Amino acid sequence: MKLGKLLLAATAATFLAGAVTAQAEDKAPVRIGTIAPLSGAGAFDGQLAVEGMEAMVAIVNDNGGVLGGRKLELVKYDDKGNPEEGVSAAKRALEQDDVDVIVGGWFSSVALTMKEVTRDRIINIMTSTQHPNTTKEGHKFLFRLNATSVMMSDTYSKFICDKMGIKNIAFITINDDYGRLEVENYKKLLGACGIEVLGNEFYNKEDTDFTTALTKLKALNPDAIYVSAINTAQGATIYRQIRQTGYKGTTIASAGNMNPKLVELSGPALEGVYSVSLFAPDSDNPKLKAWVEQYNEMFDNEPSFIGSLGAQAVELLAGAIDEAGSARDYEKIAAALRGHSWDTLLGTITFDDIGQAMQNIYLIQVKDGKITSVKG
Repeated sequence: MKLGKLLLAATAATFLAGAVTAQAEDKAPVRIGTIAPLSGAGAFDGQLAVEGMEAMVAIVNDNGGVLGGRKLELVKYDDKGNPEEGVSAAKRALEQDDVDVIVGGWFSSVALTMKEVTRDRIINIMTSTQHPNTTKEGHKFLFRLNATSVMMSDTYSKFICDKMGIKNIAFITINDDYGRLEVENYKKLLGACGIEVLGNEFYNKEDTDFTTALTKLKALNPDAIYVSAINTAQGATIYRQIRQTGYKGTTIASAGNMNPKLVELSGPALEGVYSVSLFAPDSDNPKLKAWVEQYNEMFDNEPSFIGSLGAQAVELLAGAIDEAGSARDYEKIAAALRGHSWDTLLGTITFDDIGQAMQNIYLIQVKDGKITSVKG
Protein backbone atom coordinates (compact mmCIF):
# COMPACT_ATOMS: atom_id res chain seq x y z
CA MET A 1 0.00 0.00 0.00
CA LYS A 2 1.31 3.46 -0.89
CA LEU A 3 2.24 5.92 1.87
CA GLY A 4 -0.70 8.22 1.08
CA LYS A 5 -3.20 5.40 1.39
CA LEU A 6 -1.58 4.27 4.68
CA LEU A 7 -1.87 7.76 6.10
CA LEU A 8 -5.48 8.00 4.94
CA ALA A 9 -6.32 4.64 6.51
CA ALA A 10 -4.63 5.62 9.75
CA THR A 11 -6.47 8.93 9.83
CA ALA A 12 -9.80 7.18 9.20
CA ALA A 13 -9.10 4.63 11.96
CA THR A 14 -8.21 7.41 14.39
CA PHE A 15 -11.37 9.32 13.49
CA LEU A 16 -13.51 6.18 13.89
CA ALA A 17 -11.93 5.39 17.27
CA GLY A 18 -12.55 8.96 18.39
CA ALA A 19 -16.17 8.79 17.27
CA VAL A 20 -16.70 5.51 19.12
CA THR A 21 -15.10 6.97 22.26
CA ALA A 22 -17.23 10.11 22.02
CA GLN A 23 -20.35 8.01 21.55
CA ALA A 24 -19.43 5.87 24.57
CA GLU A 25 -18.88 9.00 26.65
CA ASP A 26 -22.22 10.40 25.47
CA LYS A 27 -23.96 7.27 26.77
CA ALA A 28 -22.01 7.05 30.03
CA PRO A 29 -24.35 6.99 33.05
CA VAL A 30 -25.18 10.14 34.97
CA ARG A 31 -23.80 9.37 38.42
CA ILE A 32 -25.72 10.58 41.47
CA GLY A 33 -23.68 10.62 44.67
CA THR A 34 -26.09 9.37 47.32
CA ILE A 35 -24.97 10.27 50.85
CA ALA A 36 -27.18 8.72 53.54
CA PRO A 37 -26.99 7.03 56.97
CA LEU A 38 -26.48 3.39 55.97
CA SER A 39 -25.17 2.28 59.36
CA GLY A 40 -25.67 3.42 62.95
CA ALA A 41 -28.90 4.51 64.60
CA GLY A 42 -30.37 5.92 61.39
CA ALA A 43 -29.52 2.95 59.16
CA PHE A 44 -33.09 1.84 58.55
CA ASP A 45 -34.14 5.34 57.53
CA GLY A 46 -31.13 5.55 55.23
CA GLN A 47 -32.17 2.26 53.67
CA LEU A 48 -35.67 3.62 53.02
CA ALA A 49 -34.14 6.74 51.47
CA VAL A 50 -31.92 4.80 49.07
CA GLU A 51 -34.71 2.38 48.17
CA GLY A 52 -36.93 5.31 47.27
CA MET A 53 -34.21 6.68 45.01
CA GLU A 54 -33.57 3.30 43.39
CA ALA A 55 -37.24 2.88 42.53
CA MET A 56 -37.31 6.29 40.82
CA VAL A 57 -34.02 5.58 39.03
CA ALA A 58 -35.66 2.44 37.62
CA ILE A 59 -38.65 4.48 36.39
CA VAL A 60 -36.44 7.11 34.73
CA ASN A 61 -34.17 4.50 33.12
CA ASP A 62 -37.11 2.43 31.88
CA ASN A 63 -38.37 5.58 30.16
CA GLY A 64 -35.10 6.15 28.32
CA GLY A 65 -32.93 7.82 30.94
CA VAL A 66 -31.77 11.39 30.42
CA LEU A 67 -29.98 13.38 27.71
CA GLY A 68 -31.06 11.09 24.90
CA GLY A 69 -30.33 7.73 26.44
CA ARG A 70 -27.91 8.11 29.37
CA LYS A 71 -28.95 6.01 32.36
CA LEU A 72 -28.96 7.22 35.95
CA GLU A 73 -26.66 5.44 38.41
CA LEU A 74 -26.47 5.79 42.19
CA VAL A 75 -23.05 5.91 43.86
CA LYS A 76 -23.73 5.25 47.55
CA TYR A 77 -21.89 6.64 50.56
CA ASP A 78 -22.52 6.04 54.27
CA ASP A 79 -22.53 9.18 56.42
CA LYS A 80 -23.43 7.08 59.53
CA GLY A 81 -25.62 9.96 60.68
CA ASN A 82 -22.38 11.73 61.64
CA PRO A 83 -21.35 15.23 60.42
CA GLU A 84 -17.67 14.31 60.03
CA GLU A 85 -18.56 11.22 58.01
CA GLY A 86 -20.86 13.34 55.84
CA VAL A 87 -18.00 15.72 55.09
CA SER A 88 -15.70 12.80 54.26
CA ALA A 89 -18.31 11.23 51.98
CA ALA A 90 -18.90 14.49 50.11
CA LYS A 91 -15.15 14.93 49.56
CA ARG A 92 -14.82 11.38 48.19
CA ALA A 93 -17.79 11.90 45.89
CA LEU A 94 -16.32 15.14 44.51
CA GLU A 95 -12.59 14.56 44.52
CA GLN A 96 -12.17 10.83 44.00
CA ASP A 97 -15.30 9.50 42.30
CA ASP A 98 -16.12 12.64 40.29
CA VAL A 99 -19.91 12.17 40.53
CA ASP A 100 -22.17 14.41 38.46
CA VAL A 101 -24.60 15.54 41.19
CA ILE A 102 -25.23 14.83 44.88
CA VAL A 103 -28.29 13.95 46.96
CA GLY A 104 -27.86 13.94 50.74
CA GLY A 105 -28.75 15.79 53.93
CA TRP A 106 -31.11 13.35 55.61
CA PHE A 107 -30.14 14.58 59.10
CA SER A 108 -29.78 18.30 59.83
CA SER A 109 -26.50 17.96 61.70
CA VAL A 110 -24.93 16.25 58.67
CA ALA A 111 -26.46 18.66 56.16
CA LEU A 112 -25.18 21.75 57.95
CA THR A 113 -21.56 20.60 57.70
CA MET A 114 -21.64 18.71 54.40
CA LYS A 115 -23.02 21.65 52.42
CA GLU A 116 -19.80 23.58 53.01
CA VAL A 117 -17.86 20.94 51.07
CA THR A 118 -20.19 21.19 48.07
CA ARG A 119 -20.61 24.98 48.17
CA ASP A 120 -20.61 26.39 44.62
CA ARG A 121 -18.97 23.20 43.28
CA ILE A 122 -21.81 20.82 42.42
CA ILE A 123 -25.61 20.52 42.42
CA ASN A 124 -26.57 19.24 45.87
CA ILE A 125 -30.19 18.37 46.67
CA MET A 126 -30.77 18.09 50.41
CA THR A 127 -33.71 15.95 51.45
CA SER A 128 -35.22 15.61 54.93
CA THR A 129 -33.09 18.13 56.86
CA GLN A 130 -35.38 20.69 58.52
CA HIS A 131 -32.94 23.19 60.05
CA PRO A 132 -33.55 26.62 58.41
CA ASN A 133 -29.82 27.32 58.10
CA THR A 134 -29.42 24.47 55.62
CA THR A 135 -30.55 26.78 52.84
CA LYS A 136 -30.32 30.14 54.60
CA GLU A 137 -26.54 29.70 54.69
CA GLY A 138 -26.42 27.54 51.58
CA HIS A 139 -25.00 28.15 48.11
CA LYS A 140 -26.22 28.75 44.58
CA PHE A 141 -26.29 25.05 43.68
CA LEU A 142 -27.95 23.90 46.92
CA PHE A 143 -31.63 22.88 47.13
CA ARG A 144 -33.72 21.47 49.99
CA LEU A 145 -36.92 19.43 49.50
CA ASN A 146 -38.33 19.20 53.01
CA ALA A 147 -40.08 22.08 54.72
CA THR A 148 -38.00 23.78 57.40
CA SER A 149 -38.76 23.15 61.05
CA VAL A 150 -40.24 26.66 61.18
CA MET A 151 -42.53 25.96 58.20
CA MET A 152 -43.60 22.62 59.70
CA SER A 153 -44.21 24.05 63.17
CA ASP A 154 -46.22 26.98 61.77
CA THR A 155 -48.61 24.52 60.12
CA TYR A 156 -48.67 21.93 62.91
CA SER A 157 -49.05 24.41 65.78
CA LYS A 158 -52.30 25.74 64.29
CA PHE A 159 -53.79 22.25 64.42
CA ILE A 160 -52.48 21.60 67.94
CA CYS A 161 -53.90 24.93 69.13
CA ASP A 162 -57.26 24.70 67.38
CA LYS A 163 -58.12 21.01 67.39
CA MET A 164 -56.37 19.07 70.15
CA GLY A 165 -57.97 20.65 73.21
CA ILE A 166 -54.86 20.66 75.40
CA LYS A 167 -53.80 23.26 77.97
CA ASN A 168 -50.18 22.21 78.44
CA ILE A 169 -47.51 20.06 76.83
CA ALA A 170 -44.06 18.53 77.47
CA PHE A 171 -41.35 17.64 74.95
CA ILE A 172 -38.74 14.96 74.41
CA THR A 173 -36.28 16.04 71.69
CA ILE A 174 -32.99 15.06 70.08
CA ASN A 175 -30.02 16.94 71.55
CA ASP A 176 -28.78 18.72 68.42
CA ASP A 177 -29.39 21.96 66.51
CA TYR A 178 -32.65 20.68 65.08
CA GLY A 179 -34.02 19.49 68.44
CA ARG A 180 -33.17 22.70 70.25
CA LEU A 181 -34.75 24.79 67.52
CA GLU A 182 -37.85 22.57 67.56
CA VAL A 183 -38.49 23.31 71.24
CA GLU A 184 -37.90 27.04 70.84
CA ASN A 185 -40.30 27.23 67.87
CA TYR A 186 -43.11 25.51 69.74
CA LYS A 187 -42.62 27.46 72.96
CA LYS A 188 -43.40 30.62 71.00
CA LEU A 189 -46.16 29.25 68.79
CA LEU A 190 -48.03 27.26 71.42
CA GLY A 191 -47.49 29.93 74.05
CA ALA A 192 -49.20 32.42 71.72
CA CYS A 193 -52.40 30.37 71.84
CA GLY A 194 -52.25 29.77 75.59
CA ILE A 195 -50.71 26.27 75.70
CA GLU A 196 -48.06 26.08 78.43
CA VAL A 197 -44.82 24.19 77.79
CA LEU A 198 -44.11 22.41 81.09
CA GLY A 199 -40.67 21.07 80.25
CA ASN A 200 -38.36 19.27 77.85
CA GLU A 201 -35.99 16.32 78.10
CA PHE A 202 -33.14 15.94 75.60
CA TYR A 203 -31.79 12.60 74.40
CA ASN A 204 -28.74 11.70 72.32
CA LYS A 205 -28.69 9.91 68.98
CA GLU A 206 -26.95 6.87 70.52
CA ASP A 207 -29.51 6.42 73.33
CA THR A 208 -31.62 3.26 73.48
CA ASP A 209 -33.48 3.69 76.79
CA PHE A 210 -35.64 6.75 77.47
CA THR A 211 -37.42 5.60 80.63
CA THR A 212 -35.77 8.12 82.97
CA ALA A 213 -36.55 11.09 80.74
CA LEU A 214 -40.12 9.94 80.12
CA THR A 215 -40.75 9.31 83.82
CA LYS A 216 -39.71 12.90 84.52
CA LEU A 217 -42.10 14.16 81.86
CA LYS A 218 -44.96 12.01 83.15
CA ALA A 219 -44.44 13.50 86.63
CA LEU A 220 -45.21 16.93 85.13
CA ASN A 221 -48.71 15.60 84.34
CA PRO A 222 -48.89 17.16 80.87
CA ASP A 223 -51.97 16.94 78.68
CA ALA A 224 -49.69 15.93 75.79
CA ILE A 225 -46.13 14.73 75.15
CA TYR A 226 -44.55 15.85 71.88
CA VAL A 227 -41.95 13.39 70.56
CA SER A 228 -39.24 14.77 68.31
CA ALA A 229 -37.64 11.61 66.88
CA ILE A 230 -35.40 11.65 63.81
CA ASN A 231 -34.99 7.92 63.22
CA THR A 232 -37.29 4.92 63.27
CA ALA A 233 -35.49 2.77 65.84
CA GLN A 234 -35.39 5.46 68.53
CA GLY A 235 -38.87 6.73 67.73
CA ALA A 236 -40.48 3.32 68.13
CA THR A 237 -38.74 2.79 71.47
CA ILE A 238 -39.85 6.19 72.75
CA TYR A 239 -43.49 5.64 71.78
CA ARG A 240 -43.58 2.21 73.42
CA GLN A 241 -41.88 3.46 76.58
CA ILE A 242 -44.30 6.38 76.89
CA ARG A 243 -47.10 3.83 77.33
CA GLN A 244 -44.95 1.64 79.56
CA THR A 245 -44.58 4.51 82.03
CA GLY A 246 -48.37 4.48 82.40
CA TYR A 247 -48.86 7.86 80.72
CA LYS A 248 -52.50 8.20 79.63
CA GLY A 249 -52.46 11.57 77.87
CA THR A 250 -52.06 12.54 74.22
CA THR A 251 -48.94 11.66 72.26
CA ILE A 252 -47.94 13.93 69.36
CA ALA A 253 -45.34 12.90 66.76
CA SER A 254 -42.97 15.45 65.26
CA ALA A 255 -43.06 16.32 61.59
CA GLY A 256 -41.78 13.99 58.92
CA ASN A 257 -40.79 10.92 60.93
CA MET A 258 -43.88 8.77 60.35
CA ASN A 259 -43.42 5.59 58.30
CA PRO A 260 -45.03 2.12 58.17
CA LYS A 261 -42.14 0.42 59.97
CA LEU A 262 -42.38 2.93 62.81
CA VAL A 263 -46.10 2.14 63.08
CA GLU A 264 -45.38 -1.59 63.09
CA LEU A 265 -42.60 -1.39 65.70
CA SER A 266 -44.52 1.01 67.95
CA GLY A 267 -47.66 -1.13 67.98
CA PRO A 268 -50.69 0.22 69.84
CA ALA A 269 -48.60 3.07 71.27
CA LEU A 270 -48.83 4.95 67.96
CA GLU A 271 -52.54 4.36 67.31
CA GLY A 272 -54.38 7.68 66.91
CA VAL A 273 -51.16 9.72 66.95
CA TYR A 274 -50.94 12.75 64.63
CA SER A 275 -48.04 14.10 62.59
CA VAL A 276 -47.42 16.25 59.51
CA SER A 277 -45.68 15.20 56.31
CA LEU A 278 -45.12 16.07 52.66
CA PHE A 279 -46.10 12.47 51.82
CA ALA A 280 -49.77 11.48 51.86
CA PRO A 281 -49.75 7.71 51.21
CA ASP A 282 -53.42 7.67 50.23
CA SER A 283 -52.97 10.37 47.57
CA ASP A 284 -54.39 9.70 44.09
CA ASN A 285 -51.42 11.40 42.33
CA PRO A 286 -50.64 9.11 39.33
CA LYS A 287 -46.89 9.77 39.62
CA LEU A 288 -46.97 8.72 43.26
CA LYS A 289 -48.96 5.60 42.38
CA ALA A 290 -46.43 4.66 39.68
CA TRP A 291 -43.55 5.07 42.12
CA VAL A 292 -45.34 3.06 44.82
CA GLU A 293 -45.96 0.26 42.31
CA GLN A 294 -42.30 0.25 41.25
CA TYR A 295 -41.13 0.36 44.86
CA ASN A 296 -43.34 -2.58 45.83
CA GLU A 297 -41.96 -4.61 42.93
CA MET A 298 -38.37 -4.02 44.06
CA PHE A 299 -38.46 -3.97 47.87
CA ASP A 300 -40.08 -5.63 50.89
CA ASN A 301 -40.43 -2.42 52.92
CA GLU A 302 -43.48 -0.24 52.45
CA PRO A 303 -43.11 3.14 50.71
CA SER A 304 -42.46 5.95 53.18
CA PHE A 305 -41.99 9.69 53.53
CA ILE A 306 -38.21 9.39 53.65
CA GLY A 307 -38.22 7.25 50.51
CA SER A 308 -40.54 9.62 48.67
CA LEU A 309 -38.12 12.51 49.25
CA GLY A 310 -35.30 10.45 47.74
CA ALA A 311 -37.52 9.65 44.78
CA GLN A 312 -38.45 13.30 44.35
CA ALA A 313 -34.77 14.30 44.32
CA VAL A 314 -34.08 11.85 41.49
CA GLU A 315 -37.21 12.92 39.60
CA LEU A 316 -36.24 16.61 39.79
CA LEU A 317 -32.62 15.99 38.82
CA ALA A 318 -33.65 13.97 35.78
CA GLY A 319 -36.00 16.73 34.61
CA ALA A 320 -33.57 19.59 35.26
CA ILE A 321 -30.63 17.80 33.61
CA ASP A 322 -32.71 17.16 30.51
CA GLU A 323 -33.86 20.78 30.44
CA ALA A 324 -30.29 22.04 30.89
CA GLY A 325 -28.99 19.64 28.23
CA SER A 326 -26.09 18.68 30.49
CA ALA A 327 -25.29 16.77 33.68
CA ARG A 328 -22.42 19.13 34.51
CA ASP A 329 -23.58 22.63 33.60
CA TYR A 330 -24.61 23.46 37.15
CA GLU A 331 -25.61 27.04 36.37
CA LYS A 332 -28.16 25.79 33.83
CA ILE A 333 -29.40 22.93 36.07
CA ALA A 334 -29.88 25.32 38.99
CA ALA A 335 -31.67 27.80 36.74
CA ALA A 336 -33.96 25.04 35.50
CA LEU A 337 -34.86 23.96 39.04
CA ARG A 338 -35.65 27.54 40.07
CA GLY A 339 -37.18 28.56 36.75
CA HIS A 340 -40.68 27.10 37.05
CA SER A 341 -42.91 24.75 39.03
CA TRP A 342 -42.40 20.99 38.76
CA ASP A 343 -45.08 18.31 38.78
CA THR A 344 -43.71 15.49 40.96
CA LEU A 345 -44.83 12.40 42.83
CA LEU A 346 -45.45 14.62 45.89
CA GLY A 347 -47.38 17.20 43.89
CA THR A 348 -46.37 20.63 42.62
CA ILE A 349 -43.07 22.02 43.90
CA THR A 350 -41.31 25.33 43.38
CA PHE A 351 -38.00 26.65 44.73
CA ASP A 352 -37.30 30.13 46.07
CA ASP A 353 -34.12 32.14 45.49
CA ILE A 354 -32.17 30.28 48.19
CA GLY A 355 -33.25 26.82 47.01
CA GLN A 356 -35.97 26.17 49.58
CA ALA A 357 -38.82 24.04 48.28
CA MET A 358 -42.41 25.15 48.56
CA GLN A 359 -44.86 22.25 48.51
CA ASN A 360 -47.91 20.88 50.33
CA ILE A 361 -47.73 19.87 53.99
CA TYR A 362 -50.34 17.25 54.98
CA LEU A 363 -51.77 16.46 58.39
CA ILE A 364 -51.66 12.68 58.91
CA GLN A 365 -52.79 10.25 61.61
CA VAL A 366 -52.31 6.56 62.44
CA LYS A 367 -55.69 4.82 62.23
CA ASP A 368 -56.10 1.06 62.51
CA GLY A 369 -52.35 0.65 62.05
CA LYS A 370 -52.22 2.68 58.82
CA ILE A 371 -50.97 6.19 58.04
CA THR A 372 -53.86 8.22 56.62
CA SER A 373 -54.48 11.82 55.60
CA VAL A 374 -56.69 13.89 57.87
CA LYS A 375 -59.40 15.43 55.72
CA GLY A 376 -60.86 18.87 56.22
